[in-house]
Amino acid sequence: MTGWLSVRAAGLLAAAAVVAGCARPVPRAIAYAEESCRHCHMTIADPRFAAELVTSKGLVYAFDDVGCLAAFAREGTVRAGEVHSMWVYDYLRPDSLLDARLAVYLEVDTLRTPMSSRLVALRPGPEADSLRASLGGRLLRWDELPPRGHDG
Repeated sequence: MTGWLSVRAAGLLAAAAVVAGCARPVPRAIAYAEESCRHCHMTIADPRFAAELVTSKGLVYAFDDVGCLAAFAREGTVRAGEVHSMWVYDYLRPDSLLDARLAVYLEVDTLRTPMSSRLVALRPGPEADSLRASLGGRLLRWDELPPRGHDG
């Protein structure tokens, strides 16, 4: 009986390892005021502007500005086929992550962002339209973002 339990326990452990190995890569919590941006190396301090890139191997790169994520993604440091997903924090709800390719971006010259990209990520819809109406600027999709923000 003991041998059967050992075999069963080993089988369960092996199955758990396989399931854990097959888990989809996901973003992680950013250590604000401690972690540096992967692109510009500045300390990530404000969640309203933060972003993450997740590789297919589960590596997570954090950014202090949407413009840094866009520049990093376009530079090809991580090959396109190795990018699992990209995430941006909702400017109006900094505790909420949005798929970077589905979010909209408000570009406003008067907005102060960590690396002067003047871009904030928003959930598409009435709140984004309302913020654009009150601040001015223009709403962009991911593929319309300036290659290096305003200062590069």
